[in-house]
Amino acid sequence: MVREQQPWLDVPFGEKDEAKAAGAQWDWRAKRWYAPRPGMPELARWLPAPSSSPDSSGDVDLAERAPAPEVELGGGRSWPAGAEGEVRLAEALRGLTEAGPHSGRRPPWRVLHAVPMGPGRGEIDHVLLGPPGLVTVTTEHHHGRAVRVDGDRMTVDREPVDHVPRARAEAEHAGRLLAAARRDDPGAAPPTTGALAVVAASLTIAPGATAPPGVLVATPVGLPRLITALPAALADDEIDELYTVARRLGTWTREL
Repeated sequence: MVREQQPWLDVPFGEKDEAKAAGAQWDWRAKRWYAPRPGMPELARWLPAPSSSPDSSGDVDLAERAPAPEVELGGGRSWPAGAEGEVRLAEALRGLTEAGPHSGRRPPWRVLHAVPMGPGRGEIDHVLLGPPGLVTVTTEHHHGRAVRVDGDRMTVDREPVDHVPRARAEAEHAGRLLAAARRDDPGAAPPTTGALAVVAASLTIAPGATAPPGVLVATPVGLPRLITALPAALADDEIDELYTVARRLGTWTREL
């Protein structure tokens, strides 16, 4: 666990090798790079600017911080193990934001990546706003291991993990934050769903198991199909209004 005095770093994907060579380390829980100790001059260039830190005002546009996932997935990678799953998920989610060539209308989904939740809270991997409402997506990395889902119970190589209730709690918290930030209708939370993109050797749903309430579980490639199958609840103008609120950093870093 990273101690609070160890500074977070904003490292673009294209500079990850350089940052790692300079001593940056990766926190999987927060999904961010950090300096192992304060005052390292070799890492100073990646310290967050005051205007984009998690403690700054809500004027920062998170849509401008979305990563571009065009990277090679072959051998010889030095990015931490698990980045391949993140990239495949980002590529799969991209399909939600692209309207058909003959549709004549804008894409129905809006997507934000790596949404910071303020000091000590880490990030939401992906925030989606579309016809079903708000969907928060977390990627769980269990390379080479067997994952099994039975309702709220999830095991990794038969060891229980708390991914499902945490995903549900994250989605509910995100919904409350969006509701609190709405000026037009404060207190009105959109329908919310948590989602887990599981990177593993196998992902098995127990025979006869019911789906975890309020949480989707799938591989990164299979998750968009479950998301688009959710029942529609919002019109285009409602999605646009929520996206305007969601793009503001201050929406996510406020205290409830």
